[in-house]
Amino acid sequence: MAHVSSPASPTRLVLCERDITTAAIDGAWWPKSLDLRLELPDLLMVFGLWIGAVHRVVYDPSVWLPAPARVIMRRSEMVSLDPYRMVFSDTIYLMGTHSRDAVLFVVPPSSSDEEAQRLLCEVSTSAIPINAGVLRQLARGYASDIGRSKGFSAVAAGSGQLDPSQDISSS
Repeated sequence: MAHVSSPASPTRLVLCERDITTAAIDGAWWPKSLDLRLELPDLLMVFGLWIGAVHRVVYDPSVWLPAPARVIMRRSEMVSLDPYRMVFSDTIYLMGTHSRDAVLFVVPPSSSDEEAQRLLCEVSTSAIPINAGVLRQLARGYASDIGRSKGFSAVAAGSGQLDPSQDISSS
């Protein structure tokens, strides 16, 4: 498992072993904003070392701010940004060279530090591959736990309990 952060800032990206189930992920990412033009350069530079130069990013446009069709990266490399409503809204797909890719679970920028760090820690310390469905369940549970600890009556969409037999494709 890998962490990408600096001592002065919280962890924003963790990697994990990819699962073979539906909604498999390679890691989790906590961007600072919903602006892909600002968020992608550093992310793509890190993944360029792992999957080769990233040439395409697929994302759900209902979640992110409007983005151009292409962005110019360092060294004048072009990366296509492809909005596609059929991907999970909490994932982003990075396509690298030689048919290598990466799928990241996106922790919303609006998440509290506590919630985001708990999710990122779960991904980085999991002894088994983890998928987006499990992370969705955890996020609902953490939001509920954090809301209760602050005295709010948070409504959780789920129980927060993990059920490995659940069909996560509908999550």
